[in-house]
Amino acid sequence: MLLYSILFPIISIIAIVWFLLRYLKEKNSLFTTILWTIFWIIVSLFAIFPNFSNSFAKIFGITRGLDFIIIIVFAVLVYTIFNLYNRIDQLQDDVNKIVKEIALTNEITLEEKEE
Repeated sequence: MLLYSILFPIISIIAIVWFLLRYLKEKNSLFTTILWTIFWIIVSLFAIFPNFSNSFAKIFGITRGLDFIIIIVFAVLVYTIFNLYNRIDQLQDDVNKIVKEIALTNEITLEEKEE
């Protein structure tokens, strides 16, 4: 048995527990927790049974299992970047709204300044 066949399942279990704890603390949504749990289970299966990736690859019309794994990782990374971009955009909108509200409530007119 190769080192990655032992290492990746251990990392996967740690990651799944971490996501479950974050979900229980209401820091992650249920969808995110389920998505990452499925991802880490698949990573574990591919590490323990390397030929399993070849079977999945053939289902999707990809010739090699490694190519399939790389495509899946790329898709997960793109999803993560897209999700982070949306969160940053929403935070920027929220900050702009807060700054506008503060500016309007603390508005100082020129007449008040001169006194």
